[in-house]
Amino acid sequence: MADPAALSRPIPLIDLRGADQRHEGSATPEERAALAARFGLLEVKSLSWRINSAPWRGGVRLYGQIQAKVVQECVVTLDPVPATLDEKITRGFLPEADLFGEDKQGSEHEIVTDSSLGEIPEALPDPLDIGEVVAEELGVALDPYPRKAGLEDEVVYTATPPGAEPLTEETIKPFAGLADLAKQMKSAKNDD
Repeated sequence: MADPAALSRPIPLIDLRGADQRHEGSATPEERAALAARFGLLEVKSLSWRINSAPWRGGVRLYGQIQAKVVQECVVTLDPVPATLDEKITRGFLPEADLFGEDKQGSEHEIVTDSSLGEIPEALPDPLDIGEVVAEELGVALDPYPRKAGLEDEVVYTATPPGAEPLTEETIKPFAGLADLAKQMKSAKNDD
């Protein structure tokens, strides 16, 4: 049984293969909580989308925009980091037969890309879940290393046990002393 809180908006292919359509919506509080758990976020404050679908090369093309307000955890301080996302999306879906063909197993099959799409098309499921597409796009749009405002990139943060010396660039280079050893060995060889 599917998670009732998951973001799901399935649309049968028969409804998508006709004329262009507009799909708008927003996530419920339960869906936002499920997305926060899925992507390790502190909170998804809002999530909405405006996506158009159009017949495309025997399949379906989706294009539009998602907007979200999320709260992530700073990778340095673990403080909350709010973020506003406003992302354009374009995805293409083709029937599996068009993607993989009926060639001999293991043989190569050429997939023609679309320059307006920018990526290789995906297999077209029936039904096509617009909600899952929105969730995937949200996950891709998130900052993988969110940082609290005001943290400088050049600052080096260290943590050491009480009484221990912090590691430095010189102490973590295991072969740093080999140059001196080579000089000593060379001078000893010249003395012989």
